Amino acid sequence: MTRMKVLVTGGTGVVGRAAVSALVERGHEVRLLSRHARRDAEQWGDAVEPWTGDVAKDEGLSGCADGCDAILHVVGVVAAPADGPSLEEINVEGTQRMLREAISAGTAPKFVFVSSLGADRGESDYHRSKRQAEALVRDYPGEWVIIRPGNVYGPGDDEISLLLRMVRTLPVIPVIGGGDSRFQPVYAGDLGKALALAVERKDVVGRALDVAGIEETSQNDLVDRFARITNRQPARIGVPEFLTSIGISLAEKVGVPVPFHEAQLTMLREGNSIPADRMNALTEVFGVTPIPLDEGLRILADALPEALPSEGVGALKRKQFWAD
Repeated sequence: MTRMKVLVTGGTGVVGRAAVSALVERGHEVRLLSRHARRDAEQWGDAVEPWTGDVAKDEGLSGCADGCDAILHVVGVVAAPADGPSLEEINVEGTQRMLREAISAGTAPKFVFVSSLGADRGESDYHRSKRQAEALVRDYPGEWVIIRPGNVYGPGDDEISLLLRMVRTLPVIPVIGGGDSRFQPVYAGDLGKALALAVERKDVVGRALDVAGIEETSQNDLVDRFARITNRQPARIGVPEFLTSIGISLAEKVGVPVPFHEAQLTMLREGNSIPADRMNALTEVFGVTPIPLDEGLRILADALPEALPSEGVGALKRKQFWAD
């Protein structure tokens, strides 16, 4: 395996951290592009070079890809922050800026783009933005790869960690609709390995690949699994989708932070699994043996501090993350 110099954008979230760690473990040189790069790169020591910049703006980007063999573009948001750049500015224009840097680098770096499972067919604003970005990547004159991961979970994720906190602290869990919409989550560490291999391998160039875990689940199923792990039995109440949508809209209009956005509601309604006629590249292309879902959820529970009694309902006096 040839040692490569890889520019990673957005190494601060659950996906980016897993990807940087996998690249470093495989002996590659990593340059990390983020708004607070020096601070963000500290966890990897001298193995990662910080580069301060923001893909939603032009400032700090010039020359970021110079000398690099590949660019792993991870930055993306499901919903734009109320006081920040728009979804299009981050997901679409940000990708366009990084492609421009790739072209101007002069070394024709391979461009690996992290999209989203369902980007080719989903109707949420998020999926539409990823679809637009994918079209830009396909026009890149150098080598490119598109990776479409399912819901990513692991220490630091937003969605599944939220459900765990709810099971731990609430006597009643709201489930949207019937709580039975199916999706196919992938553990962050497994996705990180796949992304590192996508950077290295020539046989994946020019392909858009679906990457997910091997187990389907649902909100109800995850509540059941977390209940077993934490030894708690919260009640459940179904919340109709239209009421959830109204609540999200009202909260966003008055500037109240919400843990769930309209795009996520749309994706939940559509489901988020690999279609039966398509392969799962995690196992079938990259040969990654995925962590079983229960094991991954236990790792997540172990890493997520338990809420104190003042922060929630029913917190344990003795910290316990799963039933004995």
